Amino acid sequence: MFSLPALLILTVTALVATIACALVLAAGAPWPTALLSGGAAGGAALGLLPHLLDDRRDPD
Repeated sequence: MFSLPALLILTVTALVATIACALVLAAGAPWPTALLSGGAAGGAALGLLPHLLDDRRDPD
């Protein structure tokens, strides 16, 4: 189904997007702005996390 690294990447990406969206909403921004910033943060995390996980693996 899912490998552990893929599940970790998806979970952390969703968490980053949710926190960014909540912080923007708490700052008083309208909801479209919050969704856009949450999506941007999630996209950045999705682009960065696989590279970080690949660097952490031990070579066989």
